[in-house]
Formats: sequence, C-alpha cells, structure tokens
Amino acid sequence: MDIHRSVCTAAVVLLLLSFSSFPKPSAGSAARAELVTWKCDNGTYYGENSTYQSNVRSLLASLAANASRSLFPVGFATAVVGASPDMVWGLGLCRGDTTNGTECASSCLDLAPEVAFGRCMGVKDVSIFYDRCTVRYSFRDFLTSPDNRQVQVWGASDDSVAPRDTGRFDALVASLVGALSDWAAFNTTTRYASGVLVSDQGFPTTPSKDLVHRINGLVQCTPDQAPGRCRECLQGLIDEMPAVFNGSVGGRILAVWCNLRFEVHEFYDGSPMLKLTAP
Repeated sequence: MDIHRSVCTAAVVLLLLSFSSFPKPSAGSAARAELVTWKCDNGTYYGENSTYQSNVRSLLASLAANASRSLFPVGFATAVVGASPDMVWGLGLCRGDTTNGTECASSCLDLAPEVAFGRCMGVKDVSIFYDRCTVRYSFRDFLTSPDNRQVQVWGASDDSVAPRDTGRFDALVASLVGALSDWAAFNTTTRYASGVLVSDQGFPTTPSKDLVHRINGLVQCTPDQAPGRCRECLQGLIDEMPAVFNGSVGGRILAVWCNLRFEVHEFYDGSPMLKLTAP
C-alpha cells in the first residue's frame, strides 16, 4: 500500500492520499489498527518533558480508558486535562462498527502516543487517523465549537471505472453516500451507517479490467451531534466529492467531526444497514 503522508501548517487542510483499497477486516478482529495519515499543526510547539507533554500523555490515556468503558456510545470520549497555559483538549472516536470499546481502545486508540511522541513530537495540535479510529488533541478548545473544516484529509483509489462510465458511477456513489448520511443522521443514535449499492450492469475498471457490481459505503459523525448538525457535517463532505473522486472505485474523506468512505469491496464489520439497487 502506497500512502502519501503530509504535514501542513494551515489551519484548514485538504491533503491528497494515494492508496489502494484495504482488505476487509475479519469481524470482531482485534488486529492492530492501520495508520492511514496524520496532521501535525507545526505552528505551535511544546518542549520535551514539559507540563504540556505530560498533559498530552494523560489525555491520550484518558481517552482510551473512557472510550473502552463507554457503553453508549461505544468507543467515543472527549477529555480536557491540565490548567492554562498547558491545558489540552482531546477527542477519541472508534469507527461505528465497533461493538467492543475495550477492543478498540487496545487495538487502535492506545496507538496514538506512537504518533504524538514520534512523528508529531513537540507539536501542540495533532490529528491522527487510523482505519478504525480517530484521535485529535489541541491547545485550542475545539470541542465547544466543532468545525469540520479545520482538518480534512482525502484519498482516492488508484483504480477507476472506464471513462464512459465515470458519470454514472459517480452519481451512484453520491446516491449511496447521501442515503447513508440521511440514515446516520436521522435513523440512528450512533450517527453511523454502512451500506451497499448493487448494479446488475456493473462497471469495468482500469487498469485492473475487473467488472465491479457492488459499491460499499460508510459514513459517521461523532455521536454527540444532533441529527441536523450531523447531516450538515456530512453534506459538507459530499459537496467535496465531485472534485475529489472522478470515477475512482474507492475513496474517503477523513475529518474529526464526520467522515465518509466508499469502496467496491466490503471494508466494515457486520451486515450493511442499507441495501440499495441501481436503477
């Protein structure tokens, strides 16, 4: 898997990831989560062995512990540690197909210190995206004013459908993601939905020349959001899709408050919550 990882100083960032599709994890697997990308906001720093570093360490441990104990929503926690000027705010979110918060914490959230004190050592504002969880911490109080534009990361598969089918395929992806967004926002309390859209006609792909008939999708908001706010958050990502995914057979937009992903293979655990058929 070839993933381009980037660090940027901008407050609002849109990064391009080039990646091939992930294999579907086995249901209930506690395998180590895969690091997708991260963002270190290099405009702010702390010193090694400083109070801020100690607070970050305590915060990450608290997020993993609280998420592991959370029965509803499973695998979600926020925390604030320390006092000014070394206060740190944080959020941890497991992917919505998580059924065991302890498992997610041990296999995903517990890995965050590797990035925090490795690739992003000394940086005060850090976002970390694994395939099965998200972690962010900052010296800014981002919890009371959620803004999904602060951190956005997108990536598209190296494979795409044949050029003549691009418009039809992209329209079906948009239809699936829109339906999933409605379901996650208005029909669940977890603010998560997964689903599949099946096309009898299928789509030839390049360069693999495979014929694909299924599009799988997933959307998620943090479960503390009201239905309308969640749907608005996801719509902001949907509006980015035409410029980002031009016939790509897989892609994702990662952000802190909501995210989406689609692939032509299954990549989530459990049965799809929505099953749609292409017209």
